[in-house]
Formats: sequence, C-alpha cells, structure tokens
Amino acid sequence: MQKFTVFSIILSLSVVLILSDMIFHDYLGEGAANTLELSPADVNYDADVTLPDELTYDSGIDSTEMALIELAEEIDITVLHPGMTEELFVEAGFFDPTLKDTIFSGYVFQFIGFSDQTDAFIYQWNLFDGQDFIGSVYEIKYPSEMGGFQGYLSLRERAELLTDLGTVNEVNIYGDSSFYFNHVSKTKTVHKVVRSGANVYAFDYAYSHHDKMQKVFEGL
Repeated sequence: MQKFTVFSIILSLSVVLILSDMIFHDYLGEGAANTLELSPADVNYDADVTLPDELTYDSGIDSTEMALIELAEEIDITVLHPGMTEELFVEAGFFDPTLKDTIFSGYVFQFIGFSDQTDAFIYQWNLFDGQDFIGSVYEIKYPSEMGGFQGYLSLRERAELLTDLGTVNEVNIYGDSSFYFNHVSKTKTVHKVVRSGANVYAFDYAYSHHDKMQKVFEGL
C-alpha cells in the first residue's frame, strides 16, 4: 500500500511537469493565446515620437553648392540660340547642305583670335553639300545691336593687325557692314565677315562656291 502511494505521487508529479512543459513551449498549438494582438483602435497614431539627436537628414548638398543653386535661381540667364539654318543655303542654290556642329577653337578663320568675347555666344559649323566640304561658318551673337557693332569693329581691327597674313577689304555690300580678308597664301579661299544687327557672321569657303555664297549673304 505504501509503495502504491509513492508510485502515484511520482506519477502525478511527472504528469504535471510534462503538461507544464508542453504549455510553456506551445506544443499544444495554442500559442495564439500567448500572442499580443493589437487592433487599429489600440494604436495611438497621434503619439509624439522623439528621434535621437544623432538622426539628422542629410540632403547630400553642402552649403557651398546650396548657395550656388540659390544664386542661379536669382539670376536670369539668357541663352542666345543660333539663327543659322540649312534652309538658307538651300535657297542660295546648294543641293543638299548640312551644317555640322563643331567646337569653336577660339579663332575666327583659325587665325583671328576671338575667344575673349565673354558677352557673346559663338557657334561654329562645318558646311557640307552632300559629301562635299564647302567651308566653315561662324555665328557670333551679341545681346544687343551695339554689342554686335562693337564685336564687328573688334574683329575687323584684329584682322587689320595681321599684315603678315593678308589685308582687309571693307566693302559694306551685305548686311549692315562687311569686309573681306584677302589672305596672301590662301588665294583660292574666300574669308568673309558680315554684321547684321546684333549678329556677326564669318565664312571661309572655296572661291568656286562664291556665287552661291553671295546669295547666302543677301539672306542674312
């Protein structure tokens, strides 16, 4: 009788321990009862959230860059777009003219220095008619007619100083004013400068195209 009682007690303790372990480790599949579930009504969306001081927003723009951006927004920058078109050469009699952009070298005709015209936009192209190279075209655009006039005078005066390369022949036939530069060695190449309003144009091309190019000058 005493042995049966001791056995019953041991058996009861074992059952209690096993059941406790199963409940603690959720072996019975009733873990949902131990999980905290919040409904939307339980969440306070208006609660104040304080971030640590070290969590700051970094835009990736330093103070210098920001100052330049603000300065650019305050300045009204006007870009003078080129007016030279291929249609002008079509009307002059060229069969299939193409103006191909090229970077201005700083020299008109490759020998008159003109890179210091800070108030002008200078465009340069290579002119082709089909596959044939015709010459170079420059369009120097100033913000005003006075600027264009001063630019023309500056270009003419610099050309006049190049006495070892050639001479200036001012004819004023086309546009508001114009001149030829007669190169001493490039005798079969025409160098022509024309001012029209605020714009100064320069052309160098083979003399064989002179008749058609004169019609281009008339259209400026």
